[in-house]
Amino acid sequence: MSGNKQITCVSILAVIVVILSISEKTNGNSNSDHALAPMSEKGLLPDLRSCVTNARNIPNCVDALKQFRLTIIQKECCVVLVSLPGDCFGILFPMRFVFRIALKATCKLLGVF
Repeated sequence: MSGNKQITCVSILAVIVVILSISEKTNGNSNSDHALAPMSEKGLLPDLRSCVTNARNIPNCVDALKQFRLTIIQKECCVVLVSLPGDCFGILFPMRFVFRIALKATCKLLGVF
């Protein structure tokens, strides 16, 4: 693509994003019916701190799943990680579907489900 076409495409995409973000009511978690993940005060991106707070309280919870050391995952870790919204799970783990399947299988073996 030539330089002018790239600039035009990026400009159009930026305008679309702005229009969609203005048209969408994003007030953080004030309306729990539409909250998909913990959001920042501005409501545009998930709040990273609240995504990892509970998971970090359990030692080696996230790291054990990231390294597929499933034998050291405990019930508390299962409960916390399974209850995370999909957006938060995607932030913590790069391939969220693979990690979620491994986590659910491990939690079933531990008797959490």
